[in-house]
Amino acid sequence: MAENPMYSRQRLARRLRKGREDSGLTQQQVAEAFGWSPSKVIRLEGGAKPVSVPDVMVLLAKYEIVGAEAEQLIELAKVARQPSWYAGYRGIMSPEFEAYLAYEESASIIRDFARNVIPGLLQTEEYAEALFEAFGVPDENREMRVELRLKRQKVLETDAQLFYILDEAALRRWVGSETIMRQQYEALVMANERSNVTIMYVPFQAGIYPLFRSPYTIFEFPDGNDLVTYLEKPETEELLSEKTPKSGHHSPSDYLDAFWKLEHSLALDVAQAFA
Repeated sequence: MAENPMYSRQRLARRLRKGREDSGLTQQQVAEAFGWSPSKVIRLEGGAKPVSVPDVMVLLAKYEIVGAEAEQLIELAKVARQPSWYAGYRGIMSPEFEAYLAYEESASIIRDFARNVIPGLLQTEEYAEALFEAFGVPDENREMRVELRLKRQKVLETDAQLFYILDEAALRRWVGSETIMRQQYEALVMANERSNVTIMYVPFQAGIYPLFRSPYTIFEFPDGNDLVTYLEKPETEELLSEKTPKSGHHSPSDYLDAFWKLEHSLALDVAQAFA
């Protein structure tokens, strides 16, 4: 697992909350023990902001967490305070997408369903440039967006397992020129040859299938702590967590079930699309 600051911060917050609960203490009791405000304890357990190493150390002592576990939590606190590699791109990212990058970098399994365009981690530089131009991204931002997209592709070289299912429309829709598309097809076939990457597609003949309307990405993590789904919609982005479901939304496990059904019933190896 990559040591991503945002994800490390969230892991630390969950472990601190569990440590307090295992100790039988309330947030109010912890706050009174250290002369803190209750809101500080809530923030520490919320994971929205980095926690100082001294604060973590006093909490570990209070919760009687010692040895290897304590060392691991102190290391998480140190990592959580470091800037992420993509911090310089915050001007062109939404908060949701920044969280997406943290999950992308930290996940052990990534499942991605794409309906209209090739997923970012699989795009060639030329395809990405043509796509952002077609979307009307200003020239001053386009270069940074392409650069960020290409840097993200280091995930392909990690131990993470990546599964992609593309609707056939994403393969057949031209972006840029015939040359760009031919290069993109070659890149897909090469990526599919990686031992940790599986790329499939759903042919037009399959018709409409479950959860067809929105592209989505599902993240699973090595500690098995949560399942997160990222939804990309025309005018917004959303992150859904299995532990904090949103009313009126499908749960991440619903998207996982839909992905599995596609993978095992309708999807074909991407190489067959170019045969």
